[in-house]
Parts: sequence; structure tokens; C-alpha cells
Amino acid sequence: MQFIKINILSLFVVAILQQANAQSDPSFRQNQFNAIILNPAQTGAVERNQVTVHGINSWVGIQGAPKTLSATGNFNVSDQMGLGFVAVNDEIGPVKTSRLGVSGAYHLKLNRKWVASVGLSAMMSNVAVDLTSLNTTIVNDPHMQSVLNSGTQLRAGLGGLLYSKNFYFGISQPLIGKVSFANVNMDQFVHSSSFVAYTGGVIDLKKDWQFRPNLVYRYVKSFPAYLDFTSVFTYDKRIDFGLTYQLNGGAGAIFGVELDNGMYIGYAYTYPTTKLNRASAQSHELALRVNFGKSKKTFGFRNPRFFN
Repeated sequence: MQFIKINILSLFVVAILQQANAQSDPSFRQNQFNAIILNPAQTGAVERNQVTVHGINSWVGIQGAPKTLSATGNFNVSDQMGLGFVAVNDEIGPVKTSRLGVSGAYHLKLNRKWVASVGLSAMMSNVAVDLTSLNTTIVNDPHMQSVLNSGTQLRAGLGGLLYSKNFYFGISQPLIGKVSFANVNMDQFVHSSSFVAYTGGVIDLKKDWQFRPNLVYRYVKSFPAYLDFTSVFTYDKRIDFGLTYQLNGGAGAIFGVELDNGMYIGYAYTYPTTKLNRASAQSHELALRVNFGKSKKTFGFRNPRFFN
């Protein structure tokens, strides 16, 4: 069974790689699949060990539209410690970003109901800007005949998380440090350091039903405010469906199902609510998660399903 899971996951990665590279500040809708990307303090805050592949194809039909592919692993070392890895490949227009990193978190029991965690991440990052792919009014402009490359740079991230059985609140700075190029200042065109804050919870409804809302705020210098709200209903802790809304961005729907063998498949569709809908009417997001290892209870309760 473990061999079959690994092979299916490998085929899923290959399928997404055919069309997804990704944007430099990904706007995920199925946030439970990229928790440790947003906040390293989420590392180890899971009921079972997880490996996830997650791809986005945004604004289909627009040249240079954002595309994203990520792979993450989130592992419980003990009740107090978690370790993880992150690999992200982003593309938006001429800017391509690749990141590979590790994260760790320490979880501290505050009382019978609350746990706090702090996390750190370290990563290698590369940013390339293909100026030759841009159309200019000057034919063969000598300033646009090169590919800018940052080389391999070391980046870091940090964050904190407060959670209980039915509630969580997190705050983080996923990327610390600036991207630099030799003799050229491209700060306004490449990824900027961001600040993230989010909250959500699990509300038990009638038999076998749960309501799980979450709110994510992201601040990126020189960019509009990012505010994303998701509301998901879960049946029998296996089937998810709900709605998402991003301020000045788009609205969409989410569907996911957890299979008996520990796999979870999720899909999200987003329709732009801005003038982008004149050129594109769809963004697609697909995720596959594999759970393995024994279920554990952290400090007396099972960790909640974070985000949506």
C-alpha cells in the first residue's frame, strides 16, 4: 500500500509539472495544503505525518498569468517538535522563482486547552527575470536582451501560532531578506518580504457536520492588501465543500474528499471579480495529500484541521 501511494504521488507531480511553474507570492485557496509555507510554526501541528503536492493555474488564457507548483512535508517528531520541508516553483510573467527549504517548530502547552508554537525556516532561493520575453516599443533594445539572475541566495522565515482543539491564530513573516541582482535594482518587480496573519476554527454542527471558516491577511510592500476568506462545510470528517472570496480578487468554490487509504484530493475553482474577467474566467487549483503514520494526540487532543 505504501508503494502504491508513493507511485500515485509521483505520477501526480509529473502531471502538474507539464503545465505549472508558479507565481512569486502564491494565492492559495486550499490553505491547509500550504500551511508551513505561510508559517513555519505550523510545522508539526498535524494529527498525522503529511506529504502534499499542490498546483495552481491562474487566469487561464492570459499570457504570463501566474502558475504555481509546491511540494511540502510536515512531520511530527514528538508532541513538542515538528520538522518539515518546502519546495516551491513560481512563475508570473517574466519572473521565475524557485525555493527549497526546511522548517522546524517547538510546541509548548500553556494549559489544558491551549498550545503555542514558534517556528523558523531556512531556504535557498533563486529569482530569474527573462527580459527577452517582454515586448518593447524599441526593436532589439540592448537593455532588454538579457536574463537577470539573483543566483542562489539564503532566506529565512519565522512565525508564531496559538491553537486549541477548535481555534487557531497565526502570525508570520515567511520570507526575510531582499532579492538582489548584480548592478540592477529590480525590487519592484520581484518577490517582496511579506507579513501574514490568519485565524479560523472548527464549529461542530449537527451529527457528522462541521463548519470551518478561516481568514488570511497578507501585507506585501507596494502591493494592495490581500484578504482571503474561506468557509468550508465538512461531512463525516471526509468530504469538504465550500466557498472562497478574496478582496478585490475573486470568488470561487472548493471541493475535497479523503479516501480510505489516507489520501486526500482537493480542487478549487476561482472566478475573478475584477476586470480580469474580461480576459479570463477561471483559475484552477489541484492538490493531493498523503497521510501516513499513526494518529497522535497532542497535549490531550487531536490537532485541528487548519485553514479550510
